[in-house]
Amino acid sequence: MSIRKHFLLYSLFLLTCSTSYCQKWDLKKDQEGVKVYTRDFSGSNVQEFKGEVTVKSNLGGILKLIDSVSEYPKWMYKCSCAERLKKINQGSGYTYTVITSPWPISDQDLITYYNVTQDTNTKTVTISLVGVKDYLPAKSGKVRIPGMTGFWQLIPIAKGVTKVVYQVHCESGGILPADVVNAYITDTPYYVLLNLRALVESPQYPKFVVKNVKELY
Repeated sequence: MSIRKHFLLYSLFLLTCSTSYCQKWDLKKDQEGVKVYTRDFSGSNVQEFKGEVTVKSNLGGILKLIDSVSEYPKWMYKCSCAERLKKINQGSGYTYTVITSPWPISDQDLITYYNVTQDTNTKTVTISLVGVKDYLPAKSGKVRIPGMTGFWQLIPIAKGVTKVVYQVHCESGGILPADVVNAYITDTPYYVLLNLRALVESPQYPKFVVKNVKELY
């Protein structure tokens, strides 16, 4: 993909984010240290979600988990398959994921362009996410998710302690009504963040140092 197309992806991401920022967040769930909010999203019947959790881990440990795309089925909610389609450089590329749906609805798939950046002052790491529907042809038996924008944000608050924010708006593919999607939309960030925290705080999980990522010491 050309530099111009990358720029257009970023412009789309920033535009869709800015159009939703005027909406107020509603706290929908506050359990086991995980907070989940939702809000209306301009131009869509499907709501946007935001999940937050504090994790006892350095930035590198969390980044390593998120970057291990093939391991997503172990902790990403309802993800049955995941692979990296292309790695452009150290911090950007394309991923493919499959999300299971209840019978008789077909499973959905999603192609995402991601890009990792770090604020030099706060050391906050942001992983921007943009759905790229037509990067690959549609696959038989799967319903392609038509649009998605979002991000991960890793905010260091003390040495070895990080606040993780997971925020996404995702259009529903297939025949699922928006009311049904919205009724269960808090499940995804809640279980994703619960699983992420459990993995990186496990005594067996090694401490990782990621090249070019500055930790809070």
